[in-house]
Amino acid sequence: MKKRMALVAAIVAAALMGGLFGRLWAQKSATLGESLQLFSRVVGLVMTSYVERVKPNDLIKSAIRGMLGSLDPYTNFLDKSNYSELKVRTEAQFGGIGIHIGMVGNRLTVISPIEGTPAERAGIRGGDRIAEIGGKSTENYTLQDAVKFLRGKPGTKVDIGVDRPGVNELIPIEITRAIIKIKAVPYAGMVTGNIGYVRLADFSKVASRELRQALDSLLDIGASKIIFDLRSNGGGLLKEGCEVTDFFLPKDRLIVSTKGRVPQSQKEFLAGTPAAHGNFPMVVLVDRGSASAAEIVAGAIQDWERGLILGDTTFGKGSVQTIHQIRPETAVKITTAYWYTPSGRCINRPRNRAGGKAEDSTEAGKIFHTLGKLHRSVYGGGAIVPDIYLPYEMLNGFERIVGRDAYFDFAVDYVNSHSGLTMDFVADSAVLEGFRGYLREEKELEFTDAEFDSSQTWFASQIEREVAGKISGMSGEYQIRLHRDPQVKRAIELLQPVRSNEELFAKLK
Repeated sequence: MKKRMALVAAIVAAALMGGLFGRLWAQKSATLGESLQLFSRVVGLVMTSYVERVKPNDLIKSAIRGMLGSLDPYTNFLDKSNYSELKVRTEAQFGGIGIHIGMVGNRLTVISPIEGTPAERAGIRGGDRIAEIGGKSTENYTLQDAVKFLRGKPGTKVDIGVDRPGVNELIPIEITRAIIKIKAVPYAGMVTGNIGYVRLADFSKVASRELRQALDSLLDIGASKIIFDLRSNGGGLLKEGCEVTDFFLPKDRLIVSTKGRVPQSQKEFLAGTPAAHGNFPMVVLVDRGSASAAEIVAGAIQDWERGLILGDTTFGKGSVQTIHQIRPETAVKITTAYWYTPSGRCINRPRNRAGGKAEDSTEAGKIFHTLGKLHRSVYGGGAIVPDIYLPYEMLNGFERIVGRDAYFDFAVDYVNSHSGLTMDFVADSAVLEGFRGYLREEKELEFTDAEFDSSQTWFASQIEREVAGKISGMSGEYQIRLHRDPQVKRAIELLQPVRSNEELFAKLK
């Protein structure tokens, strides 16, 4: 018992002496000292009296998580696996085989191989089920289990067993892992006439470089107007958010400011270079999944009247997290400031730990004004409210029940049984009748013909998208998706007749 109590004392003493506790202790904070003594006593009692033996490290980590859990949703303790995944997202690369993978019908399924990776070179196809990894069945694997065993040091080998539709036996494939680079810009291309489209999926360390390359390419082939898609972009590095915004604003324009409790958190970030490609007309697409750095970009573009924002109100994740590395593979991520757009709007929308909206912001309903010639009204309260509100159409109950798995599986079977398909494929009445039967026979869904008929347009769009993905990969899927995307269609309608941003904004009147 004495040894355990000594260990507890050592743990608490280390907390008091190191880092933030040490600085606060030096300030002779009586309240903190009393609280730490209370914590020490509780830990000691658990260690000495709890009915089962408790590991000290587990106990302290649980206490840390509990403490941080009482704060906002973005302040977290990062253990080895969490910290490693964070580095993968920000570094935009990892050692692996190069596949997009998901759970389809409770089975590990390749959504698509990534172009130019070992998986593609080994002949992995979209729709392949990964039945074995390293000679072991994946029957009870989670997605996280699969990622853990498929990733590894570049140059090492991994054996997988593939269950491919139409093939009776498992296909054994040996793949040598390599560095897999995650694209921040998964697709860019012309959508019609002189209108280019570019999607930015995140703000990893390659985001600004890839976006510049995409914009250069589009403008070189004749684009004079741009649809910039930030939907479902959950953010990333502040530095990349500022550098992306830098492409569109004149030099020395304010991009974003941060304000927190300590003086070091008060910062302003300005555009460092002149706008790279002039003031071409631009529509920025956002939705409820646009967050963090994506909101910085959208907010600055809106405040400086550089482009028109279209879609749904963004998420409202407008806080700065500072990562403090505690050990080589452990860190604490702490919210240290809030982001403010150039007009002074706080991007952050208060949320409770479960992710729901908490109390109303003090800015709710407050009117701010853009900083360009139009001096337009924009609104506080957190998040970015689009200039043109056009949310996604809600799926009906039957469409939600069907789910993406059904389209994916049907497309895999259809492509395997119909050779020579091209990107001109159309889900006509015969295809839809096949899908009707597939849902009843293979998926065992019960529905009326009237329910199916009322959703045929939606079903056709999803089947065409999945088939295109199987034929031409991710780029093919994007081409088909954009033709049916109501927000992209609206952006095209706005951009087609205009020659300047002034004409574009005139459409708001």
